[in-house]
Order: sequence, then C-alpha cells, then structure tokens
Amino acid sequence: MDVAILLLIWKSPEHSKRVIESISKVAPKRIYISSDGPIINDKNNQRLVSLTRDEVIKQINWDCQLFTNFSEENQGCKLAVTRGINWFFDNEDEGIILEDDCLPNIYFYEFCKVLLEKYRNDNRVWAICGNGYQDKNTSTGESYFLSKYVDVWGWATWKRCWKSYDENITNWGINRSRNILKNVFDKRKDLNFWKKIFDELFYNGEPDTWDYQWQYTCFINSGMSCMPYVNLVKNIGFGREATHTMDIPITSKLKINKLGKITFPLKHPAVFLKSKDCDENLENEFFSGYSIISVIGLKLKLKKLFYKLWKFFFNKRNYYKK
Repeated sequence: MDVAILLLIWKSPEHSKRVIESISKVAPKRIYISSDGPIINDKNNQRLVSLTRDEVIKQINWDCQLFTNFSEENQGCKLAVTRGINWFFDNEDEGIILEDDCLPNIYFYEFCKVLLEKYRNDNRVWAICGNGYQDKNTSTGESYFLSKYVDVWGWATWKRCWKSYDENITNWGINRSRNILKNVFDKRKDLNFWKKIFDELFYNGEPDTWDYQWQYTCFINSGMSCMPYVNLVKNIGFGREATHTMDIPITSKLKINKLGKITFPLKHPAVFLKSKDCDENLENEFFSGYSIISVIGLKLKLKKLFYKLWKFFFNKRNYYKK
C-alpha cells in the first residue's frame, strides 16, 4: 500500500504486535514507529518499553522503508504523541495514524486510502476516522457521514491540517472571549461541556493528552471529518494498564468495539453537509450526554447529597436525644 503509516507505541508489547500484524496485511511501503521513553527509576516500565520496541521491529518483515523515532526520556502522553505526529508530517504530506491499542480490520486501510486521495485538496475535510459509532447502515447505502467531531482510535489526515495543531491551544483565551464555539454548537449544554474541557486544558494543563487539542483545532477551523457508519477499529487497550480508558463500562466497550464491513467502491454522501443526527448521537453518547464523564459526575453529586442528608438527620436525631 502506498500510504504511509505512523504507529505510536510505548509499553504494550502484545498489543503492539497485534497492531503490526494487522498492518502487515496491507504491507505499507513506508512505516514510521514513534515511541515515548521509559520512566526513570521504574525498571519494569523500562523493560516493557524496550521489549515493545524490539518486538515491533522484529514483526516488520515485509519490504518497506522503516523509520524510527525512539525517545530516551519520558515525555508523557501529550508531548510524546504530538512530537511523534509532528515528526511524521515533517516527512509525509498525508498518512494513517495508529496507536498501539487501536486494532483495525482490513477495511480500515482502504477506507483511509480512498478518502485521503478524494479530499486531498478539499480544505473542508480535516480528518478521516476509523470509527463513527452509529452501528447502522443508511437506507441510502452511503458509506460514511460528515461530522464536526474527530475520533482518533485509528485515523488519517494531511499535513495541510496538522500544521494548524497547537498542543497548548494558546489562542483559546481570545477565542473564548469571542464565544467562537457558538458557531459550532446549538445547545447550551454542549457548548458549556466543551468550554470546560478547553478551560481545563488552557488554564490547568490537564489532562495530559493531545486529542482534545486536535478536536479544538478542527472546531475553530470548521474542519469536518469522514466517519463510517460502522466501526472499523477495535480498542484493545481497556484495563488497569490503560492511560485513559480504564474506567469505561463494559456496555460501552461492547458497543465501541463492535466492528462492521464496508463495500468498495465507497458510496459518498449525496449532500456535502455535516450529519446533524449522527453528531447529536456522538455528543449524547460520548460527551455532554450520558458519557462516562457525566455518569461519574452524577454519581459523585448523588453521593455528596446522600452524605449531607445522612449528616443532617444524624445530627438532628442526636439533638433530640439530649
């Protein structure tokens, strides 16, 4: 396959081997491997990082150009991924990006390849995503929809888009005062949710991640993504060792990891507009609606409320005993 692939790895040798096995089925002519460095004074982490790198290199047994970017120091999620993708686009104009816990099916690669070519010079499209989380086929038979959201569990983009990425979202203060997100969201709850996300990143530097910043970049540039109606990538990184997915409930995991098939040639959307219905599903499922963040927040609020009520009645009962 003549589309370059970047694989971001760290300390998951078994997961990384499975992803490389998937990549080997399309045998890209150019593959880039970027790895964050080990944690100082953590011998087990150092062992896993070294083992992961060795196993990945060993698995690449097809004829290709192999490029590596192995950091000696531990940079953390935000910087390691950002610098890895920067390095990739210093050398490529477009390509596919995978993390070591994102396992694509065979349809994913061709889906990205076709759409990278179709929208190469279309400034309205900023990303091609491996998942759309709709779990359905349309009555019109369209292969994908256009969305204001981006998903990074297996995706592709162009240098023309990534060059606008800023891991520190330094212009958020100005854009916040201009209320620029009002152009993106119709509902107040959605607007407030994303404002809080970007406030936390901008003012507190939390969480240690890079993908909210990419979403922000697409929002403020009106960049759309192509999302398949069925998922083409499975996340195999759930569990205690995960960086950001350890708390996702089993019901969401089952829905997220249900993969589908796509037929080629692709059937493109008849009208070049964002799908309002699909975007509303995404917002309600994963963001300001009944997402894991909202559920955890609700549980904490209820717990505090019950504690206050218990304390009130306990003190009241003791008062009347006196």
